[in-house]
Amino acid sequence: MKPKSGAVKMRNTKRHQQQPHALRLGDMLKVVLPPDEQLLGEMMLAKSIGMLAGPRGSGKSWLALLIGYAIACSKTLPPWGTGAGVPVAILDGEMRAAGLQDRIALIHAYNTNQKSIKDAENNLHIISRDFMGDAIGSIDTEEGQKSINDLIEPEVKLIIIDNLSAWTSGGREDSNSWAKVKNWLIKMRLQGVAILLIHHTGKNGQQRGSSSHEDLLDYSILLSPLPSSQNRQDTRFSIEHTKLRDYIPELRQTFEYSIWSEDGAFRFDGAPAGVKLSVNEADMLRLREEGLSLEAIATKLGINKSTVSRCLKKLRDSSQDNDLIE
Repeated sequence: MKPKSGAVKMRNTKRHQQQPHALRLGDMLKVVLPPDEQLLGEMMLAKSIGMLAGPRGSGKSWLALLIGYAIACSKTLPPWGTGAGVPVAILDGEMRAAGLQDRIALIHAYNTNQKSIKDAENNLHIISRDFMGDAIGSIDTEEGQKSINDLIEPEVKLIIIDNLSAWTSGGREDSNSWAKVKNWLIKMRLQGVAILLIHHTGKNGQQRGSSSHEDLLDYSILLSPLPSSQNRQDTRFSIEHTKLRDYIPELRQTFEYSIWSEDGAFRFDGAPAGVKLSVNEADMLRLREEGLSLEAIATKLGINKSTVSRCLKKLRDSSQDNDLIE
């Protein structure tokens, strides 16, 4: 039986309303959009896509773990800000299970806040081929994307992919391979998920592969190795934000990081390049001047009391010989 013309028209109108369509400027400006959801400061937002690139062995994976941990349990990580305390998935495609476990255990031991510890243990999701004993798949094939999507919990707000080469079939970084990855990244964004890609730099110090990698990114972080400190065996590197889609002037300068282990726990300092006081040390001085005890300072900053005592002594000794403290 042939449907009535009115019914056909109604179904066609409904189908047209469901199809994507362009917005006139007047309509677009009237759309009420929710505020951006900050995951870690003003740069790492829900739905954002970023890249952290650096040479092999320079500290990329350490920094990626720090970022994921801070976001999962509301820790402050300079220079970006304080994490939102939301679920994060880390896709590790390189490390042995034992090595990855050791690194995360060191970072976790640095945390002294019981609520933050519990949040980290609930919110940080680890997807590792070694832990699962399965090849899982690659992000540049539809089959691999489906396998990975099935492993990621629906509530996850950020996916950290360490690293791009390890999670693509054959490690290809050409434009054809990237086109398939790009489609997956866009799908994740439309679902409200942010992505941080970890990538290697080439001999020229820039990220490897085609320049099309940069086009989709909201931000790009370049990590460059620095010589280790004389008084401790640390991993040191500088951080530059080579692309920022949003206006964040405080991130336009270069920052320096130092990462090391001490007393079975992870330690790090981060500060703008050329600044003699680290962020933690400056906070210690300010809180001490406000009359807080060493124990109270340690609790507030989430570090050991012995570390506070040692740092303040070092700063007092240094102030007698130079202009470290003004």
